[in-house]
Amino acid sequence: MQIAEGSKKRNLISLTPLIDVVFILLIFFMLVTDFAKFSIVTLSVAQSETVTAVPQTSSVVRISVNGELRFDDQAINFSELVELASRKLAANHQHVFFIQPEDDTPLRDTVFVLDELVPLAPDNISFLHNLEKRPR
Repeated sequence: MQIAEGSKKRNLISLTPLIDVVFILLIFFMLVTDFAKFSIVTLSVAQSETVTAVPQTSSVVRISVNGELRFDDQAINFSELVELASRKLAANHQHVFFIQPEDDTPLRDTVFVLDELVPLAPDNISFLHNLEKRPR
């Protein structure tokens, strides 16, 4: 009995889908990569061994439902906000401003306060929530 071996065909791998995937990856990385020039920034370190610590101060800006502002429990209007905030920042450049709108305050009033404070101290602004009125 003679069994004939069949010739086995070798499956060839097609490179066309692989090339398509490589081009898609190339386009993806070209779009995602940031081509900004990186430069070296020189930092100067203070030579003195004494460091003066600036105490952190803060103010609370409360916004009521009817649009009234209170700056550190003092009733003010929108035009006085910049002047008071500038004075606080002149005394301490790390002064933090907490904005506390009431629950039903219109969003536009909060945005007006942000528009006034962000140019003065963009990193020193935070929001406070009124935790007393929240249901448990």
